[in-house]
Amino acid sequence: MKYDLKLLISPAKFMLGLIIVILMPVVMYVPTYFDFINVSSMYLPFVGMVLFADISLLDKGSGADEIVYMVNRKPVKTFLARYFFSVIFLLFYAVFMNVVFAILQQFQEQTMVESLSLIDFLVIVMGSSLFVSTIAMTISAFFGNVYVGYSCAGIFWIYWNVNCEKEMILNPFSFIANPIMYGKALAIIYVFTGALLLIDCLLCGKSPFYFFDKKENVICLGKCAKMLKNND
Repeated sequence: MKYDLKLLISPAKFMLGLIIVILMPVVMYVPTYFDFINVSSMYLPFVGMVLFADISLLDKGSGADEIVYMVNRKPVKTFLARYFFSVIFLLFYAVFMNVVFAILQQFQEQTMVESLSLIDFLVIVMGSSLFVSTIAMTISAFFGNVYVGYSCAGIFWIYWNVNCEKEMILNPFSFIANPIMYGKALAIIYVFTGALLLIDCLLCGKSPFYFFDKKENVICLGKCAKMLKNND
C-alpha cells in the first residue's frame, strides 16, 4: 500500500493540483457560489486528469510492469485501491478549493446565503471531474501511453467547453447546461464513469504484452494475405 501511495502522489502532482485549486477562485470571476460551482465543474477535471490518467501505467513508468504482472495475483484489487485513493485526493482538492473561495468571500465581504450547499458542490464537481479523468485513464490504459490519454480527454473537454450549454447525455457539465434539472443528467454521467471503470478493471488484468501481441498478430495476418495475393 505504501508503494502505491508513493507512486500516486508525487511532489510535482501535488503541487500542480494545489496551484490549480488555489488560482481558480482567485483568477476566475466568481461573485457567487453558483458561479463558483460552474467554474469548478469546468476546470477541476484538469486536476482529475493529473491524478487519474496514469493509474494503470504506474508500474510501467517505474519499469516494474512485467514483474508486477507476474507477482500480483489481484491486479483488479490493486487498481481499485489506487482509484479509490485518487478519488480521496480529488475530494481533498475540491474541499480545499471550497475553503479558498469562502476565505476570499470573507475578505471581499460578499458572503451571501445560497440554496446550494457543500454537498451539492461536491456531487456536481466530482461528477464532471471523475468522468473526464476516467476517460483519460481508460484511453491511457488502452494505448499504454498517458499522453494519448491526456490528448483525447483534452479534446473531449474542449468540445464540451464550447458546447457546455447543450443538454446531451455525454455532456460532463450537466449543471451548466441546466442548473435546475441537472440531477438525471448528472446521474447518467456517474453511470458512464462506472462503466469506464469496469473497462479499466478488464484492461488492468491483461499482460503488459497483450496489445503488443494483438498488433503483431494483425501485422502478421496482413503480410500473409499480401503474400497469398501476390502468389495468385
